[in-house]
Amino acid sequence: MSEKPQTSNQMKPIIVTFEYRRTGMGAISDTIIISFKSGRIIKSKLHTSRSGRHGTRQYALLPARYLAFEVHRSNLGNVYISVKIIQVKENTTIETLNQWELFEGKEQKIQLSDLPKNIVEMLITNKSELPLFYYILDDE
Repeated sequence: MSEKPQTSNQMKPIIVTFEYRRTGMGAISDTIIISFKSGRIIKSKLHTSRSGRHGTRQYALLPARYLAFEVHRSNLGNVYISVKIIQVKENTTIETLNQWELFEGKEQKIQLSDLPKNIVEMLITNKSELPLFYYILDDE
């Protein structure tokens, strides 16, 4: 009989958790993770309270680099959108390699086209699944 050898270097996924909030007054807090390898959004598990308005979003990520799209909107309408390149490490730490603040409060800080081209392409490919993406679309 031939058995597959056990490899001790198989990487285990690391559970990464982010705040989730969607209130009836319009507040939103969410983080969407996109794979650099596939350019697609990583599947997550959403755990919410009974009302469904508060909770956490969990990802099982292998050690690698990812793109994180973070959004926050207060009940008063102040919007904060950032894009980060994060590195998930084998020791379960997450390091931010680069970060861009796209929108703060009531004004856009930088244009989508000011980001690196590969990041713009990944965001536009997934725009239908990115919350509040319409805030950062370039007026072209």
